[in-house]
Amino acid sequence: MKRRFEFRLERLRRVRALEESVARAERARAESEARGAEARADELRTRLAGDRAWVRTAQEESAPAARLLAAHRTLDTSASRLRTRVEAARALRTTAERAAEEHRRRKTAARALDELRARARGLHLSGLAREEQAVLDEVAQRTASARAGAAPGKAEGDSSLRSGATDLASGSPPTVRP
Repeated sequence: MKRRFEFRLERLRRVRALEESVARAERARAESEARGAEARADELRTRLAGDRAWVRTAQEESAPAARLLAAHRTLDTSASRLRTRVEAARALRTTAERAAEEHRRRKTAARALDELRARARGLHLSGLAREEQAVLDEVAQRTASARAGAAPGKAEGDSSLRSGATDLASGSPPTVRP
């Protein structure tokens, strides 16, 4: 009779798989936020470089001093904003790296349980195969004993073989008769 395979740690395996899934989603969210912050910082860098080029051109053309001072204040504000965005992007990148590490850790734990489950299933299947082979061996032994009993000139040792086969069927060790 075949028994259904049950992994003793199936519940834990499902929990680990769920944790890995949550960690993957957190990693994706953190990575997306970090990329967005880095893109915004890059946009601000590009805009700041354009503003600096405009101020240089204005200085070469001898623009009015008030206009140049206003442009410099704008550049200083933009540079300050850029520093803030770069720091925020770095913090988000660090968070994304931590989320990636957590995801790797959870993925490893889930994979380890999957491998353990596969090994347990293999052991279960080999146990079933051994049991099935034992039943087939017992049937073959009984058939051989029955044939030997029906044959003329039966040997004395045949009765002990028959009792040993019966003992195997009951699950107790065979008895040896002197």
